[in-house]
Amino acid sequence: MFAGPSSDGTQALVNVDDRQLTVPALGGSWPIVGDRVRLLRVGKQTLLLGSVQQRATQGRVNAVGSPKCDIEYPPGSGVVEAMSMPKGATPEVGDLVVINWDGEAARTVTAIVSSQTEQPKPPDPGGQPVQTSFRQTFTAGDSGSFQNGRWWTNLVYASASNKSAYFYGSKIADTIPSTATIDRILVYLSPTRNSGNQPRIGTHGYTSNPCGAPTISNLLSLPNASGWVELPTSFGDLLKTGAQWGVGFDGAGFAIFRGTQTDGQAGALDISWHV
Repeated sequence: MFAGPSSDGTQALVNVDDRQLTVPALGGSWPIVGDRVRLLRVGKQTLLLGSVQQRATQGRVNAVGSPKCDIEYPPGSGVVEAMSMPKGATPEVGDLVVINWDGEAARTVTAIVSSQTEQPKPPDPGGQPVQTSFRQTFTAGDSGSFQNGRWWTNLVYASASNKSAYFYGSKIADTIPSTATIDRILVYLSPTRNSGNQPRIGTHGYTSNPCGAPTISNLLSLPNASGWVELPTSFGDLLKTGAQWGVGFDGAGFAIFRGTQTDGQAGALDISWHV
C-alpha cells in the first residue's frame, strides 16, 4: 500500500505487511496515499511501478460549492467526495464530469462532459424531439505493456516483443446502448517514440490488466499514430456490447506511447453514436 513520498520527495514509501519500504518509483506521478500498488524486484532492488487501484473516471455533480463540488463516482454508486473543478467552470447539479486520479492533481475534475442545461426537455404532447445523437470521451483507467512473462511498465509499447493495452473498465458498455449505431470512434495517442513499421492496434477483452499476456484481436495498421486517430466503427460496435472492453497493440514497428500515469488523456476514446 502506498504511504506517500519520502521526506525529500525522491522515493516512495510502501507498506508491505508489517514493514515500510523506501523504494524508487517509476513513472511521472505518485499514486494516491492508500492505493494498492505493484512492485517489481530486480536483483536486490525493489521498484514501485504504480497503482493498481481501479477508480471510476466519470462522476456526477451532487452539490455545487466553491471552490469544490460534491462529486458522486461512478454515478449512482452513492460514493461522494468533494473535488475541485476546472477554472472558469459553471457546474450544475446532475452534470457528468471527468475525474483525474493521477499525480498532484489527483481527486480533481478535469472537464464537464454533459451539462444538464444542454439536455433537451422531454417531449410534450406536441411532439418535441428528444436527443438521439451523443458523443462522449472515455478515458483509460490503466495501461501497460507485457513482456517476458510480466507487466513491466505503464507505458504502452507497440513492438514485436510486447503486447500492450489501455483499460477502461466496463464504462463504455455501461454508457452506450447495445442497439446504438456508432458514428465515429477516435483514440488519443501520445507517442514518445515512433519508428519502424506502422504500429498495429486492435481490441481486447479485459476490463483491467490480466495475469498473463493479453490477446489483441481485430488488428490493423495505423499510418498516423499521434494525436486523435480515427478507428473503424466496428471497434465501437464491439465495445458498446462488451464483446471487447478496450484497445491495445501487438507487434510491428517500435512505438512507445504514454500511459495513464504520465498523461491523463492517454488512450482516451472519443465515441459518437445515435439511437
